[in-house]
Amino acid sequence: MTVPVLQASRAACLRLVALGLAVALSGCVGGAGTGTVAGTTPPKANTLTLTVDSGPQSVTGAFNRAYVTVHVCAPGSTTQCADIDHVLVDTGSWGLRLVGSVLAAHSVPLPSETDSQGHVIEECVPFGGGETWGPVAQADITMAGESASKVPVQIMDDLASSAPIPATCGSNGSVINDVSAFVANGVLGIGVFAQDCGTACVAPTTPLPLYYACTTGTAGVCAPANVALAQQVTNPVALFGADNNGVIISLPNLQDANGDRTLQGTLTFGIATQADNALPAVPLSVLGANAQGDFTATYNGGKTALPASLDSGTDAYSFDDPTTAVCSTGAWVGYYCPAVAPKSVFAINTGLGSYTNNSTINFAIADPNSFVAGAAALGGLAAGPGSSRLIWGLPFFYGRKVYIGIDKRTVGSYLGPFYAY
Repeated sequence: MTVPVLQASRAACLRLVALGLAVALSGCVGGAGTGTVAGTTPPKANTLTLTVDSGPQSVTGAFNRAYVTVHVCAPGSTTQCADIDHVLVDTGSWGLRLVGSVLAAHSVPLPSETDSQGHVIEECVPFGGGETWGPVAQADITMAGESASKVPVQIMDDLASSAPIPATCGSNGSVINDVSAFVANGVLGIGVFAQDCGTACVAPTTPLPLYYACTTGTAGVCAPANVALAQQVTNPVALFGADNNGVIISLPNLQDANGDRTLQGTLTFGIATQADNALPAVPLSVLGANAQGDFTATYNGGKTALPASLDSGTDAYSFDDPTTAVCSTGAWVGYYCPAVAPKSVFAINTGLGSYTNNSTINFAIADPNSFVAGAAALGGLAAGPGSSRLIWGLPFFYGRKVYIGIDKRTVGSYLGPFYAY
């Protein structure tokens, strides 16, 4: 999915278009026990179950979406709390976004943030398929043994209870605030940055059309506004007291090449901070990320280095391949339908900044018409004709352990932002 520097992708990916604003413009549960190390304090539970399934009860039929459950409370409360299930895990964006009607159904009121004039801070965030709109609020967040207080989150206002969407929000499509649009009750952005805009939204002479100051109520009037870092929607991992330098996503390989009905893995907080998240003895492929959260990739022997990222919030590999047919009928319109499948291809990833390693990824494009009906985990699904990027969507994560290092956080001898596998 990804956030502000305006990176577009196909609508089915629900990729947050705004990915680099975080830096660039300033520049689609339970805990797991761990072993102990002799003579040390036993590590706390820092691992969540990560589940790929058919989606929330209210909307079924999801595929290649990995979910966790997030414990959300009104700030300082132990009673106005709820476990919000089916929150989409997205390494292509930053910050927690929760659907307003889901919070209302669980009776969890979250106080909106305001500026010095008492205006409510609201946010317009462009995804590939449209925009989210709604107020920035504060919440206490707990996941596994990790917690953070007064985390700025976005409430996706599907109840239309806040100020109307301003005309300057909406250039990317329709509003996609509800559960059916996201096929999720929320989005947990745990990518390589801490805030979803960063210094680009703090003090420009002309504020970006991302954050808005709004007069209160459903008749409120909104204007683009600058917002301090502490008030911007923030990756909750960056606010944890420990295990706050990144995450590890681990998903197994599929049991059935034509798709599994469900798949479970783990989301581990922290990298090289305790016994259960140590860096492996075998060297990793470490790819440095630039101010947009990208490295580069060349596809299938091509000469053009494309901006690329590892994006668990996207349901497919996404790249332009004019030699592969695109499905034109049926349920998979817009995805690739190779004449002979699976079609073997490769891409070479190259890091940027401090870590410029090369890594060759061999993979296959599947014919989606061969997938098992009702399967939620689909390997080899690919799309993106005409795309100017290469997105390694959730199929990349199957059978891998993927490391996401947060900007300016130390991981052993490495310094974020980086991706590794």
